[in-house]
Amino acid sequence: MRTPNGCRVLLLLLPPGLLLAIAALTNILESISKDNFEDSLDRDWRSGGRQLILSRPGGTASNDTTVTIDINNVPIYVVLGLCILGYGVGLLSAAGIWQLRRTEGTAAHERKWTWVVFVVNIVMVGASLGGFGYATSVQSSEKSWQNYEDVGQEDQEYTRETWACQISKFYPDRNWAGTACGTTKAMRFLLIPMAVAALSIFLSLWVLVRARGGVKWMFGGKGRYAGFANVYEMRPPGPPSPYAGPPGQQWIQQPWPTQHGQQWVGQPVQQQWAPQPYQPWGPQQPVQQWGPQPVSQVPKSDAAVEQRPVFG
Repeated sequence: MRTPNGCRVLLLLLPPGLLLAIAALTNILESISKDNFEDSLDRDWRSGGRQLILSRPGGTASNDTTVTIDINNVPIYVVLGLCILGYGVGLLSAAGIWQLRRTEGTAAHERKWTWVVFVVNIVMVGASLGGFGYATSVQSSEKSWQNYEDVGQEDQEYTRETWACQISKFYPDRNWAGTACGTTKAMRFLLIPMAVAALSIFLSLWVLVRARGGVKWMFGGKGRYAGFANVYEMRPPGPPSPYAGPPGQQWIQQPWPTQHGQQWVGQPVQQQWAPQPYQPWGPQQPVQQWGPQPVSQVPKSDAAVEQRPVFG
């Protein structure tokens, strides 16, 4: 059965895990799109370029068109770079939340982790939204095919998404083009959930910062005390001193005059306590235990002659 503290840590680590999962899914979709698209292309042995022979639906072999495929890979590289950035930010955020889950180090050490997690996620959110805006603007600026006459144009260069989507539109029998179009488009739109996942990390970070005093603590304030989960953590280091229990009675022998001599009988003596000095705790300092010091009493019957008062 999991403890509430363990469930709390899992909930705090959920946003970094979500960011890692989205980055991994985007990377997988890019690999699927690349395999579906490039495996369907032919290689021109003279120029070394990639080409594709397209047949108009319902046409004859004389209407076949050979298209040289030139791909603008910059948007793909941007998305892959954001995936790598997402891996780094997700792992760094998880490490920071794990360090901040309990107040064990110094305040300066915890503030460093807080600012690291805060800054890297700000960068992640801005980079994801910026990458999505750039890739979308490139897609919208490209002039795709309008009719079959545009297919045979020379010096055509498009992104992988544009190539796959327009081939799927004009040549529906190319099933691979539809798969490549869908996966490439999904890969681009996954940049938005990636930014949302980075934003959700701020919720976990705020829960941890709020327990320490909020924004004031982040900027160097003393903040709120959140150093110990319970009173047992406030004990000084080292083994606890044993408890000897309440003091008992000690017996001393006193003479008791009788006819045949002196017989010794025990009489209780009340122990007296004196205030003890404060002994500080330390990791290497032994614990000094103080015990009661019995006060000896001299019985009147056994007093010497010199000790008796003399009245003049």
